[in-house]
Amino acid sequence: MPLILELRPSIVNEAFPGPSRKESLPLPTEPSILLVRFSSIGDVLLTTPVIRAVRRRWPGSRVSFLVKDTFAPLLEGNPYLDEIIPFSSGGGVRELMSLSDSLKRKRLFLLADLHDSLRSRLLRTLVPAVETVVYSKQLWKRSLLIYGRLDLFGERILSVPERYAKPLAGLGVELDSAPCELYPGERERDLALEKIRGCWPAGNRLLAVAPGSAWPTKRWPPASFAAAAAGLAQSYGLKVLLLGSGDDSGACRAVEDALDRRVERLNLAGALPLAASAAAVAQSSLLLTNDTGLMHVATAVGTPVVAVFGCTTRHLGYFPYRSEAARVVEAELWCRPCTHNGRRRCPLGHFRCMKSIGPERVAEAGAELLEQAGKTPGTEEDKPGDIC
Repeated sequence: MPLILELRPSIVNEAFPGPSRKESLPLPTEPSILLVRFSSIGDVLLTTPVIRAVRRRWPGSRVSFLVKDTFAPLLEGNPYLDEIIPFSSGGGVRELMSLSDSLKRKRLFLLADLHDSLRSRLLRTLVPAVETVVYSKQLWKRSLLIYGRLDLFGERILSVPERYAKPLAGLGVELDSAPCELYPGERERDLALEKIRGCWPAGNRLLAVAPGSAWPTKRWPPASFAAAAAGLAQSYGLKVLLLGSGDDSGACRAVEDALDRRVERLNLAGALPLAASAAAVAQSSLLLTNDTGLMHVATAVGTPVVAVFGCTTRHLGYFPYRSEAARVVEAELWCRPCTHNGRRRCPLGHFRCMKSIGPERVAEAGAELLEQAGKTPGTEEDKPGDIC
């Protein structure tokens, strides 16, 4: 069978970008702009530097963002957005067709598809705009790296926000040097504090731990999380706060059960909505986590974070974005990355990418960040800790 190389438009545009339209593009007085990213936690948060850049490029514009209703709270309070358009998480073609009718009335100057999914492609065909740009997932580079061990990313690996912004560069959109943004509201903050203060009074320093992930190969072993958290909690006088969705309850319970009896802990897995979990992260001195959405939440709210990466690597663009208070702990193995997203099990059966990372490495990285933030080691009495 002959080898067929399909040149998608995005690949051709990357190879032959053509002249920049930065200066020649006519600029409406109040352009209507639609950004599209339906999911998920990390991907949506990583659009916030682009939202900021678009607003800076067109200060008088009306900027709307189309996102699944589940993830809309991540954008609430963003000062650079005029409108958040929620799309039902179970919504199909009929809802998209109905939505497209209202979007047509906006007479869009710019439609930026930052997802490039089947749903967003259909939306692009239904909704006209003066300018339509599409984020490239770099599928061919990604596939060659994962399945052929051929690295074509080069030394300068673009982060996901930089990849989002790349097709907008010809329109004069440029990223600044700031990290992602997230603005938990007072209601979410009060809800998180109510749960926390129901266990401990105000003034306690918190160590947040988020051991869950949708994919098993992205989860560091619960016993390792427990050992690293216990060491930091006892050295710095921290209370352990376990966070995650209802789907993460099992992982959080396993860490809770493995924690040293002297460590005080509160398991809030499944007890807080997404924005309130973000507020809880914002109240913490440090977050220990995997390569998950809460890692990006931490960088967006300014909380120091240590992230353990297993089956994924920097090449995929999801390392903490422009945060000086973030550390990634990983193992150097030839078989990484074995996936762009995650797997149910290690394809080689050894899971060394996670099992070979000792708790002392994560605890050391956490201690460095705590001391960088001015937290000094404290003492914990040799007595059983409270379990809330």
